[in-house]
Amino acid sequence: MTRIFTRLDISEADATIVADHLVEADMRGHPSHGVIRVPTYVEACRAGRINPHPNIQVVVDNGAQCVVDGDNGIGQLTAYRANELAIERGKQYGMAGVALKHSTHCGAMAYYAIRAISHGLIGWATTNAGINMVPTGGTKKLVGNNPFAMAVPTNREWPMVLDMATSVVAGGKLDVARSKGESIPLGWARDADGNPTTDPLAARAGSLEPVGGPKGYGMALMLDVLAGVMSGGRFGAGLGALGSGQFFMTIDVARYMPIDEFKARMDELIDQIQACPTAPGVNRVYVPGEIEWDQYAQRRRDGLAVEESILASLDAAERELGA
Repeated sequence: MTRIFTRLDISEADATIVADHLVEADMRGHPSHGVIRVPTYVEACRAGRINPHPNIQVVVDNGAQCVVDGDNGIGQLTAYRANELAIERGKQYGMAGVALKHSTHCGAMAYYAIRAISHGLIGWATTNAGINMVPTGGTKKLVGNNPFAMAVPTNREWPMVLDMATSVVAGGKLDVARSKGESIPLGWARDADGNPTTDPLAARAGSLEPVGGPKGYGMALMLDVLAGVMSGGRFGAGLGALGSGQFFMTIDVARYMPIDEFKARMDELIDQIQACPTAPGVNRVYVPGEIEWDQYAQRRRDGLAVEESILASLDAAERELGA
């Protein structure tokens, strides 16, 4: 991954940030946000839709509240920089919110939220995505499946992490199904005529279903307020195919109680959930982030399997970029 991005004349340090994010998404069991994205990013950089050499700047600095201009750079890089600022200011002020404008698709939001954990912070992140949902009661796509993630420190090997789209599934899962030649379940999406579909290609031309109907639609719209409206970037109908903005928030747990006490209380909460009696056919109850950690650990041990079609597309991208 790093080699491909350095061939776009991106510095090795910046290329490694992007590569690390993409591989970690696959490792955590989210291939829709992993290396499958690389050819799309490469093509967008070569076509000028993404700036491979952004001048990332803090354009509003009010201490704990900042706005960063990503100069239309690769989302994983611009978001990483803004998130690092949110972590720094969260430690300094106890709580911080950093809005990022003129960014692009930035991948899995858990990546950013988790980065706050090692600093004793609760991490929170959201982004507005490309327009791919219809508002409840409407017939035209005007809303992104805007996701968010929250990560909380614990004494376990893993943090508690919730990372979810506001659609039933992330749009990238349609691409994963297409790469495997598989259909998608009914209830994920509709075709361009508004009919439920199992065809991932027809779904891409149509719209995703909001999770929980009007609840998912409402959540998506509110997240666009933070990532799009308040950042000063694109929002709503102006998003087009690519998202534009992100918003990162951090909370210093130690400003409320000693971090060790907080982690102990978190462990008690986790123990309660894991001790819940299971429904018929269910082996155990998980808390958010636990399944992803299990997959990450398994793949660190056994290796990461990638679809042959995806590997072929990566090889093709590397060949096209040359030495």
